[in-house]
Amino acid sequence: MRIQWFLFVIIMVMILIGVACGKGEASEKPKLTAKQLEEFYPGDISNVDHIEIRSGSTGVLKIVNDKQLAQDWIAKVRHSKLTPDPNQEGRVGYLFYVDLFEGQEKKLRFLPNEIAGNYYVYSEELEKEISKLFQSK
Repeated sequence: MRIQWFLFVIIMVMILIGVACGKGEASEKPKLTAKQLEEFYPGDISNVDHIEIRSGSTGVLKIVNDKQLAQDWIAKVRHSKLTPDPNQEGRVGYLFYVDLFEGQEKKLRFLPNEIAGNYYVYSEELEKEISKLFQSK
């Protein structure tokens, strides 16, 4: 009787371990693929009418209310390719973050290496364009 009880407990432990391991696989994020910046935008990126950029080093917020300037900038960055970073571990700090708006509605926030909690290989090209816009006017 003790041997049967012991085997029962062992089998139950193995089942619980299997279930726990299976949950880890089921909760993984979907496979990320390379995308252009405009593909992350929910809607038509040409409807953006203002941009806000915050500097992570100074905390200064730059607001670009000139729709033409915002659209000219978007034309430069919309096709920037973002490649998923194999290392998806969390990070802290940022150089800049950018918010894109239609009216008062924030449609998208991104960093040169992060969108929607997913990390991408740092884009020097994108960071350069963000920096230029931040320093303009």
